[in-house]
Amino acid sequence: MKRTLLTKSLFFSTACTLPFSALAQASLQPVNQQDQVIQIAKPKLPEIPNGKLIAPSQVPQGAEIKTASDAELLANPELTRQLLNQLIHNQQFEHLAELLAIYRQTPNPDPILLDYAQGILWQLNGNTRQAIALYRQLIAEHPNFLPVRLRLAQALFDDRQDEAATQQFHKVQSENPPRYIAKLIDQYLTAIQKRGGWRFNFGMNYVREDNVNNASKAPYIYVNNVPFKKEEDSLPQSAQGLQGHFNLNKAWNLSGSHYAVFENAFSGKSYWNNHQYDDINNRTSLGYQFQNSHSRFALLPFYERRWFGKHRYNQGIGGRVEFDHWITPKWQLSLASEGEKLTYRPENNRLNGNSWLNSATLVYLWGAKTYFFGGGDYVMERTRDRAYASNRQALRLGWGQEWWEGISSRVQLSYGKKTFLAPHRTFKQTVRRDKELNINLTLWHRNLHFWGITPKLSVQYQRVNSNLPALYSTKRHRTYVIFEKTF
Repeated sequence: MKRTLLTKSLFFSTACTLPFSALAQASLQPVNQQDQVIQIAKPKLPEIPNGKLIAPSQVPQGAEIKTASDAELLANPELTRQLLNQLIHNQQFEHLAELLAIYRQTPNPDPILLDYAQGILWQLNGNTRQAIALYRQLIAEHPNFLPVRLRLAQALFDDRQDEAATQQFHKVQSENPPRYIAKLIDQYLTAIQKRGGWRFNFGMNYVREDNVNNASKAPYIYVNNVPFKKEEDSLPQSAQGLQGHFNLNKAWNLSGSHYAVFENAFSGKSYWNNHQYDDINNRTSLGYQFQNSHSRFALLPFYERRWFGKHRYNQGIGGRVEFDHWITPKWQLSLASEGEKLTYRPENNRLNGNSWLNSATLVYLWGAKTYFFGGGDYVMERTRDRAYASNRQALRLGWGQEWWEGISSRVQLSYGKKTFLAPHRTFKQTVRRDKELNINLTLWHRNLHFWGITPKLSVQYQRVNSNLPALYSTKRHRTYVIFEKTF
């Protein structure tokens, strides 16, 4: 049977998932404070749920796929071949697997059509690497088969093989494809250039703190039943100022799905009426990343420096490993592990030591408007003075929801326990143990934005119950508006 190549009309069947990212950043708080924030493994949710780059429809109005019974299709191979071509042409892929299985059973099926349809089916099901291998094989045998070359370019884009995808898109461009295909390719090339360029994330908000030093409001400390009145500086202090972050990163495609990655995360708080509690942190990372359509693995050595008040507080050097994987289209697992050696100023050298973090997050996409996530964290801090060394375990649960008229929300609840490894320096017979509760609610309206910035209202509640309550039991409430921009 003569092989029939599919015509350029098959350019109609083009679709791919938009890239998504999310940035994780946090700052380490001083050892004597309780609102420690760690760089947990965070779910990388799509920026545009189910976003697609799709070619404008060129199918005539009223075009429908003809129907026939399985027996009729098996008895008439030419009809089956035409229906399979028409199905691909009209992008009615919900019937692709069924019709392809029938066509395989007909006498002398067109092997090119079989491979092309199988490649599309693999690509739709997320088997990107298998689709790429099959498309490459078809291109090697039929280098002028432009629909397959476009599909190959799209699959390479999905698999984050940016250089290879760019080459294939340019080859299709050189053949003067239809205008809507040329426009589609321009969109892909722009997306590749954007995700391969510098990415910036900036956010700032006003902060008003009624307990900036995380102090217990109890006015007395009892040592052996003897009361000692606290000094004013040891009671909760208020402060007003600005909190913000500025992050930048860039990934250089080395080959295939392999990248060199640079990241810099800067965050801080500055209080104009209480500068002794200013808190600034900067972490710089340069490492390796592997990323495809399903998974991401990163190895990131880093250097970190922190300023607290008007002085340098500490510096650290370490490494971080991150792994994200879409188990299914609805389930994603994110893991992070890092170790860091911390060095403090000479007067605080008893705090010198090491810290280790292990974190896991599982996210479930209920639908386009709803997702849930949960995870756990384990942090070990080992200091020269064991009275400051600790272990911390925490569990997290969260829910994100898009409501009516563009209103969206995200709520996170976390509960943790922190246990120190040696008796307190003042209360010699007591080993400090803290229980921490954090609740965070964020609200925003998708259609409310200024200069590309969507304001978000954040409400936070934090409570620490300590077995040394006069020193470390605290409650904090915060409400503020976040202005954040990614470009």
